Amino acid sequence: MDNRPIGVFDSGLGGLTAMRTLERLLPEENLIYFGDSRNAPYGTRTVEEIRALGLANAGFLAGQGVKAILVACGTVSSNAMELLRARFPLLFVSVLEAPCAEAVQSTRTGRVAVAATEATIKAGAFDRCLRELDASGRLTVFSKACQSLVRAVEAGHTRPEDPEAARAVAAELAPIRDFAPDTLLLACTHFPLMEDAIRAYLGDGPRLISVGDAAAAALSAQLRTLGLERRGGPGWRRYCTSGEPETFSRLAAGFLGHTITAERQVPQDG
Repeated sequence: MDNRPIGVFDSGLGGLTAMRTLERLLPEENLIYFGDSRNAPYGTRTVEEIRALGLANAGFLAGQGVKAILVACGTVSSNAMELLRARFPLLFVSVLEAPCAEAVQSTRTGRVAVAATEATIKAGAFDRCLRELDASGRLTVFSKACQSLVRAVEAGHTRPEDPEAARAVAAELAPIRDFAPDTLLLACTHFPLMEDAIRAYLGDGPRLISVGDAAAAALSAQLRTLGLERRGGPGWRRYCTSGEPETFSRLAAGFLGHTITAERQVPQDG
């Protein structure tokens, strides 16, 4: 048993999709979430900037005494995991490996699409991971940067009946719809917050895989395997942001399904 908390970080609100799943899967764990809203979005930043921000965020959580960190950011997961694992002696789980394995296992036609940020697509990490896991060699992968979806989510435009959300989805996902995948990796944890709008545009054809959900399930399994689970009643929750706490709390409550009170924290550079 290990009573230390679990840390989760993302560039803003999107990683709350992973946090929500962790709350459901691991009710006895203590959880700390950090959303770096002040520096969002990460998807258009340089690799050097992404790595520096990832180090700062992980450093903040390490300073809180966490036993594990879920990197709920596709951009950092694609560009900085080796660096984070080398710097901090903690269990790290990214939103890369487990979701790719799920996509390879679930596809029937071999046509898999990846929707992510510009920096994630440029890094090519999801494409490489999918192909490495594809023992049959049958996959055809189509990747698309969908940066405006991040901006829509951070501004609270997520519902299919919201004209701004509908316009953003149609503009970004038209090439993916033309590709006709049977599996779509939502490779940015912001994107599942627009799942209803995405489903309204794409129809019922492709299976949507939330990388945050898959990563949270993988972390839960690893804690059991390593004997690092906490036991002893409901755990506590702590939510931090580098942005404006009141705005973060208001928007986060809609994503989590319960009210929160966020606190402002500004990590030092990594």
